[in-house]
Amino acid sequence: MTIILAVVPLLILLLGAAAAAGYFLVEVPRRWGAPYEQALVLLAGDTDEALQKAERLLAEAVNAGPRGQALSRIRLARICVRAKQGARERDRYAAAAAMLEEHIDAEGRTRDTAFLELWLQAQLENHERVVELHADHAELLDAHPDSRRIAAVSHFRMAVDHWRQRDADGAVRHFDHVRGLGELTELIPPQLGDLQLARGIQDVFDGQLGDALDHFTGARDRAAGQGLPTLEAELGLVVCAWDHGDPRELGDRLGDLADQVPWQPAGAEEDTADKDTAEKDPAAGLSSGIAVLRLVALLREWLGREPLSGAPSPVDFVELERRAQAGRDADPTLGAPNLVEGLIRYYFALSQPERDRALEVLERDDAAAKNVWPPEVLELVRRERELGGDGDAMSRYLALIGEFLDDPGLSEQDLAALRALKARFVRFGTPLESAGAQPLQPSGAEDQRHRAEALRRRIELIVYPRVRDLPEDAPARALLRDLLANLDKAAHTAAEGAGAMQKAELDLVITTAQTLLPEESDVPEHA
Repeated sequence: MTIILAVVPLLILLLGAAAAAGYFLVEVPRRWGAPYEQALVLLAGDTDEALQKAERLLAEAVNAGPRGQALSRIRLARICVRAKQGARERDRYAAAAAMLEEHIDAEGRTRDTAFLELWLQAQLENHERVVELHADHAELLDAHPDSRRIAAVSHFRMAVDHWRQRDADGAVRHFDHVRGLGELTELIPPQLGDLQLARGIQDVFDGQLGDALDHFTGARDRAAGQGLPTLEAELGLVVCAWDHGDPRELGDRLGDLADQVPWQPAGAEEDTADKDTAEKDPAAGLSSGIAVLRLVALLREWLGREPLSGAPSPVDFVELERRAQAGRDADPTLGAPNLVEGLIRYYFALSQPERDRALEVLERDDAAAKNVWPPEVLELVRRERELGGDGDAMSRYLALIGEFLDDPGLSEQDLAALRALKARFVRFGTPLESAGAQPLQPSGAEDQRHRAEALRRRIELIVYPRVRDLPEDAPARALLRDLLANLDKAAHTAAEGAGAMQKAELDLVITTAQTLLPEESDVPEHA
C-alpha cells in the first residue's frame, strides 16, 4: 500500500510533464506554425489584400507564444511584409527599417538581414548609409549579386549630387566606386570624361587658377595611377602656368604634348564611305588648340627679349611659319594661325614684297574663318589691296596727268611739262580710270575746297606705297607735307581767284614725280 501511494504521485508528475511537453512541442507550434506557413504563401503575392492578410496571420502567430528561432523567423517575416507594403505606402519602408534594426540588435546580422537592410536604406534614399553598409559588410553582401548594383546606384546618385554642388573631387570618387563595382558603368557621362578636368576648365574660365591647378594635378596623378593618358591634364597645367611661366619652356612643353596627340591628317574623315555620318577626330581639336598655344608662346618669347634687340630674324620667321603651319595642318578652317602669322609679317615688313606675302597669308582663310576676325584686320587687307603696289601708283599718276592735259586753262609751258612727265611714266603702265578731281574749272569757293580734298586723297593714294617705309623726317615726306599744306592754303584762299589754286595743284602733280622716280631728278620746269 505504501508503495502504491509513493508511485501514484510520480505517475501524476510524469503525466503532467508529458502533457506540458506535448503542449509546447505539438500544440504551440501548431498554433503559430499554421498561420506562419499561410503568411509565407501570401507574402509571395503583391496585392494589398494578400499582404494585409499575411500581416494579420503573423500577428496571430506571435500571439501564439513562439520562442527562440521561431519567434525570430516570424518577426523577420513581418518585416518583409512591411517592406513589400512600402511600394504603395512609403512610410512602411521606415517602419520596416526600424523593426529590422531592432531585430539585428537582438539577433545579429546575417546574409539575408544584411541584404534586406541595404535594400531598405536604398528605398529610403539614404545613399550615404547604403554605401557605408556595403563597405562594412561586403563579406555578407557578396552572397547577393544585386547588392553590388544597389551600391552602384547609390554611388552614382551621390556622384551626381557632388557634381551639382561643384565638388568635382567627390563626384570623381563616387564614379570611381561605380566603375569598381562593375555596375552602371555605361551610364557614366562619356562627354565629361574626367570630372576633375571639367572642373579645372571651369575654374580657368572663372579665373580661379589655384583651384584649377589642384584639379588638373589631381586629374594627372589619378590618370597616371590608372595607366591612362595624362595629355589633357598636362595641357591644363600649362594653361595654369601661362601668365608666369617661361614662354620658351611652355613652348617646349607644348611641343612634347603635341607629339602625344593621336594625330589624324586633316580631311581624313572625308574619306569614309558615308560623309554625312563621318565624325571628326576628337583629337583634332586638341591638336589645333596646342598648335595655337605654341604659336602664341613664340610671340611671348619674342616679347620678352631685351629692348632694342632688333626685329625677328629670318630664323625666327621660319619658326613662326612652322608653328602656324602646324595649326593649319590640324584644322584648315581655324583662322588663328593665319591671323597671327599674317599680322606679324605685316608689322615687321620692310618692303612691298614682304607686305604682299603677309597679305597672302591673311587672305588664305575661308569665309567661315574671316567671319570671326576683328573688322580692323579685314579693313587693313581691303585698304592694302586698294592701294596696290608701285605699278598701281604709276597708272594712277598717268591718269591724273592725262586729266590735267585736258585742262584748256593751262599755259603752253605747263602743258609741255606735263607732256614730258607723261612720256617718262608711260613706260611703267597704262592710266587707270578714276572718278577723282578733274582739272580746275571756275566755280565757287566750296567746290574748290572739295576739289582740293579729292586731289589730296588721290596724291596720298599714289605716293603712299613709296613713302610708307620712309622715316617721318625723310626729305620726300617733308616735301610732300609742304606741298599738301600749300594746296590746303590755296583752297582756303580760292575765293580770291583760281590762279593760286591752279598753281598749287600743278606744283603738287609735277613734284610727285620726284617721289615716284627719285633717280630721275630732271623734273621739267613750269610756270
